[in-house]
Amino acid sequence: MKFAKRYWIFIAAAMFFASIASVSTLYLASVQEQFMECNSVSAACFARIGMVPCMLFGILVLLPLMVAIPYIFRQNERPGLLSVLVLGCIVAYTALDAVNNMSAIMGYHLLYLVAHAVLNIINNVSGNVVGTGNSLC
Repeated sequence: MKFAKRYWIFIAAAMFFASIASVSTLYLASVQEQFMECNSVSAACFARIGMVPCMLFGILVLLPLMVAIPYIFRQNERPGLLSVLVLGCIVAYTALDAVNNMSAIMGYHLLYLVAHAVLNIINNVSGNVVGTGNSLC
C-alpha cells in the first residue's frame, strides 16, 4: 500500500499548528488566573487527565488519525478531493487555534475576536457531536 507524499504537507502543517496552539495555551494558562478552555471536549480531557498529558496525547493522536483518513476514503495512492478536504479542515482548525492563542498573547484584539468566533462555532458543533456540550466561553 502506497501513501501519497502530498498528504505529508497537511500532516506536517497540522502537527506544527497543534504544537504552537498547545504551547501557547500552556503559556496563557500560566499567566492568566481565570484561564478557561473554551472547547468542551478539551476541557473534559483536561479535567480527567490534566492539561499537559491531554495536549501531548492530542498531538500524538493527530499523526495516526491524519494518516488513516486517506486510507479510510481509499485515496491513499493519489490525493483525492474528500481526503484533501478533511485534512484541510483539520489543518484549518489547528491553525485557527494557534492564531487565536497567539493573537491573545500579542494583543491583536480584532484578529483574536475573529478567530475566537469561528472556533466557538466549531467547538459548539464538536462538543454536541461528542456529547460534552457547547463551547464553554
